[in-house]
Amino acid sequence: MRHSSIPFFKKTIQGMSFSTPESAEASFYAAFEARDLDAMMAVWDPSDNIACIHPMAAPLNGRGPVAAGWQSIFEAAEQFRIQVEIAHQIHDATQVIHVVREYLVIGQDTEPRQPILATNIYRKADDGWHLVLHHASPLQVGVHPPVRTAGHVLH
Repeated sequence: MRHSSIPFFKKTIQGMSFSTPESAEASFYAAFEARDLDAMMAVWDPSDNIACIHPMAAPLNGRGPVAAGWQSIFEAAEQFRIQVEIAHQIHDATQVIHVVREYLVIGQDTEPRQPILATNIYRKADDGWHLVLHHASPLQVGVHPPVRTAGHVLH
């Protein structure tokens, strides 16, 4: 399923809850487009047991580093437009994994940058669904995996 730019949403940060992982994901990408750190962090699990890995960057672990990472991204461009396409989903009662392709247009660009493949993991809590991991990597379209050669035995 491909979405056009996710519309900006009116938020109420206090008491924000997400009844489905899909509503949490829609709010995540809406906050990304709006460059709204409060709305972004409202999607994340309130515990410190979260992680975010931006393309080609080191992992950010915990609410403070994750918030600082998003703030840095939001300050880097005047606007973002993003289209999301679901590539794969895994659902169970308390955890959902979405693998998505992100098509990001930054600033005044008219065309999306190289697609990004992202994994979003949502966990169900008493107050609804929250993001616990966002891991994004550049998608290398048409590139073949490296050929494996015999190596040294490590174990």
